[in-house]
Amino acid sequence: MFKNLVLAAFLAASLAACSTTQKTEGSGLLSVVTQNVLTIAGDAAITQADFSPIKSKGVQIEMSGFVEEKNRGFLTNLVSSKAEDAGALLVRLGKPDYILEVVVNRAGNDAGRSNVPILKASRRTEATVDLTLTVRDPVTGQRISSQRVAALSKYEQAKWVGIVDGKGKYYVRSASSQRQVDGLLPLISEELNNKSWTKVNAP
Repeated sequence: MFKNLVLAAFLAASLAACSTTQKTEGSGLLSVVTQNVLTIAGDAAITQADFSPIKSKGVQIEMSGFVEEKNRGFLTNLVSSKAEDAGALLVRLGKPDYILEVVVNRAGNDAGRSNVPILKASRRTEATVDLTLTVRDPVTGQRISSQRVAALSKYEQAKWVGIVDGKGKYYVRSASSQRQVDGLLPLISEELNNKSWTKVNAP
C-alpha cells in the first residue's frame, strides 16, 4: 500500500513537472507540421460556424483581433471559402448586404512536451484557432447574428519505453469538448491514450 502511494505521488509530480507548453520560437510558421496543425484547427473551428444568415447575400469580410501578416491570408481564406460554400456572395467593390466581422481571439502555434515516467514521453506541436463571427447590417449597424467557434489540434511524436514512434500523429478536438481531467489515474490515462482527441490525417 505504501509503495503504491509513493509510486502514485512520484508519477503525479513527474507528470505535473514535465507537461509544459511554450511559444514556438522565431517568426512565422516554422515548418510544414506547424502549418498542418494550424490548418487542422482552423478547419475544425470553421465547420462549427452557421452561415445561414448570409446565404445568397452579398458580404464583405472585416478581420480584426489577433491578426498578423503571417496568418492573415490563411484566416481570410478559411472564412471566405466556407462562407462561399454556404452560398454567400463575396463583395470586393460596392455595397454589401451584410458585413461579416471576424474577430480573431486566438490563432497560432505552441510547442509542448510531457512525460509519464517509464511509460511514455512525448513532444507536441500544438495549434488553436478561436474566432468570433458577427454578421452586421452595414447601414444601421444592427447585429444579425454572432457566434464563437474554436478548435485545437496537435502533432504528437511519442517515445514508448524507449521506442520512438517516428511517424508522429495528428489529433484534433473542439474547444467545447475540452474538459478538466481530475485525479491522478484519469490524468495519466488521458496522457497515454489521448481519449479526448480524435486522430486525423495530415491535410
